[in-house]
Amino acid sequence: SHGTKKISRALHLTILLTLSATTFLLFLQTQAISLRLSSTQSQLQELQHKLETSTQDIEIQVEKQHDLTVIHMAGTFALLSCLISSFHMTAHLRKMNQPSVQRKILAILWMSPIYAVTSFLSLVFPPSAEGYLDILKNFYESYVIYQFLSFLIAVLGRGDRGAVVRTLSRHADHLDRPYRCLYCLFHPKPEEGGSEAMANAVLLECQVLAMQFVFFRPLTSILGFVLDLIEGDQVGDEGSGSHVSWSFFYSPRFFVLLVENVSVFFAFAGLLKFYHAVREELAWCQPFAKFMTIKGVVFMTFWQGVVISIIFHANNNIDDDDDDGNTSSTPNNNPNSITSPQKIQSILICMEMLLFSIAHFCVFPAEEWEEGYKIRYYEGPGFGFQDFAEDVSMIIDSGKRSLRARKGINREENGNIGVGNGERVRLESFCEENEIVDGLNGSNRVAPSSSSFGSMDDVVVGTDDGVDQKALV
Repeated sequence: SHGTKKISRALHLTILLTLSATTFLLFLQTQAISLRLSSTQSQLQELQHKLETSTQDIEIQVEKQHDLTVIHMAGTFALLSCLISSFHMTAHLRKMNQPSVQRKILAILWMSPIYAVTSFLSLVFPPSAEGYLDILKNFYESYVIYQFLSFLIAVLGRGDRGAVVRTLSRHADHLDRPYRCLYCLFHPKPEEGGSEAMANAVLLECQVLAMQFVFFRPLTSILGFVLDLIEGDQVGDEGSGSHVSWSFFYSPRFFVLLVENVSVFFAFAGLLKFYHAVREELAWCQPFAKFMTIKGVVFMTFWQGVVISIIFHANNNIDDDDDDGNTSSTPNNNPNSITSPQKIQSILICMEMLLFSIAHFCVFPAEEWEEGYKIRYYEGPGFGFQDFAEDVSMIIDSGKRSLRARKGINREENGNIGVGNGERVRLESFCEENEIVDGLNGSNRVAPSSSSFGSMDDVVVGTDDGVDQKALV
């Protein structure tokens, strides 16, 4: 029994050691598996991070390629606009028949290249450079407005200011008096020197009103650029509310815009005053079409920018409602993105300047200033329906004339001309159309004795006075 107990204890000890060893081995395997799983999980996370990073890099590269493609397209349009304008300007330089006039035209033709190049550079340069480029564009806009007035004056006087004054003096009865604040510039005064003094004062007034825009427009552009820089540093300092929108009317920017619009008003008032006074003398060179190609550049780009800004602001407000205002990461709010309002405006201007350079080529032809030039009118594109209708009408008329001729010949062959005493057969139309006889009102002739119409070449016709006349058939 003592030996049995020893054997039993040995067995229990062996079993206990075996279970302990098995448990230890299972623990080691479990730890190894957990370590392997954690290592695999870290590798998966690292791989996922690499995939996300590579995906973002690919998206960035695709976006850059897309932006580069759009920039290349805008650059192509800008280059074509510059080439067309350069060719147009060289045409005027080769045919400089009226230097006093064509110098003004050359200054005007620079407008499309300057707008196209500055818009393209705003796509390439950082957003901070856009303000400087806008100052250049706004200055040349005002300069071109004055150059257009100088162009009209040069066309009217061909370099002779006295001729312009004499032309205006013929319309002195219809001229409005100049502004009193400008009387210090007039000598002699409009009331003292007659019609020529009034004409000279009006001409000088128009020039001053247009010239002030050349000085005020760059100044307002510079002030607006400085205010943009100041306001950009203060974004987010004020809370949202209705007072923010009303505060614009008390801000310096509002007064800058007010001065700018008043300056624009006086500039166009002077230009229109001069045009209405001498529009009959300038009608041959079509000044209204020329002016529309100039002001169309400014009006289209301005209102186009306003519409784009309204659309993007409305879109951002919708995003604010959907995303609780977290729209700072959207590409539309990033000024560096090609889909920002400023970039889209620049792209559209590059494309539109090509059209305006073509329009300038059409309305400012170099041949217009040659001796003996006549205005050429071009018919609009059509399908030629009018010419086709005229051809159809000609064929129908020819068929009608042929039918009338055949009916007249058949009446003669059947002896149905219908001649009687006191009756005269009207054969003029038949004779004229077929060139058979010279007329029925010839001299009286004696009818031949033969009574058969079928065998004779003369037709006997009775008259009211009993005298017979014959028509040679």
